[in-house]
Amino acid sequence: MEEAGKLTLETGRHSLSHILAKAVTELYNDVKLAIGPAIDTGFYYDFDLPHSIAEADFAAIEAKMSEILKRKETFMRVALSKAEALEICKDQPYKLELIENLPQDEEISIYKTGDDFFDLCRGPHVESAAQLLPWAFQVQSVTGAYWRGDSKNKMLQRIYVYAFPDKKALKAHLAAWEEALKRDHNKLGRQLELFTTSDVIGQGLPVLLPKGALIVRTLQRFVEDEEERRGYQQTMTPLIAKRDLYQISGHWDHYRDGMFVLGDPATFEDPA
Repeated sequence: MEEAGKLTLETGRHSLSHILAKAVTELYNDVKLAIGPAIDTGFYYDFDLPHSIAEADFAAIEAKMSEILKRKETFMRVALSKAEALEICKDQPYKLELIENLPQDEEISIYKTGDDFFDLCRGPHVESAAQLLPWAFQVQSVTGAYWRGDSKNKMLQRIYVYAFPDKKALKAHLAAWEEALKRDHNKLGRQLELFTTSDVIGQGLPVLLPKGALIVRTLQRFVEDEEERRGYQQTMTPLIAKRDLYQISGHWDHYRDGMFVLGDPATFEDPA
């Protein structure tokens, strides 16, 4: 929606996500569109296309987006029945799946941008791309993303874009991001020799080096001494327990497949 004639960040960013989608379809062949929501720093859009997007493509994508904005094309909302939406999106499998999950009697809308591009969307959007000309944007990165967040589905290409109402706001965000990178715990922890990682162990599982281990041990001792000073008493429970405990807690029924179990859980009989 608009507030007092001024675009909200979400509406502007969401509209720019359609501009990105249109740019990608003009640059590459056989593009299948997924979703493209606004986020806190801009937006992203998920694509299924034969071409692997790389950092070398970012400038061309940004240039194409700018070119499209300069055409000052309108955003036109078109209401459709479910049957009409299924027909018009028949070449877009991800859109078809979204439509098929909607109630039969629900009004569905698409937004046309110019004469040759449309996207399934509830909106709202700007009335014209001309309203987005003052905005500043920059392709941030491209990552893999499973369709609908399910690893059983196809991996799509997710393009992240920074988007702000003007160049000053974008510049301020990029400067703040650069400062944050200087304080990145992952970078500083390695430089200070607090921890390292190994592909054999797993990149999300840090191995504490002597300096890091010393910090953890010092903190543990401080906490234990403080608890004792305040009158707390310490107990220690076993690291493993009988199945009965987890049946009482409900973990056995809900999380059995993800638990460390001695023996084959498939052979266990639940009590009557």
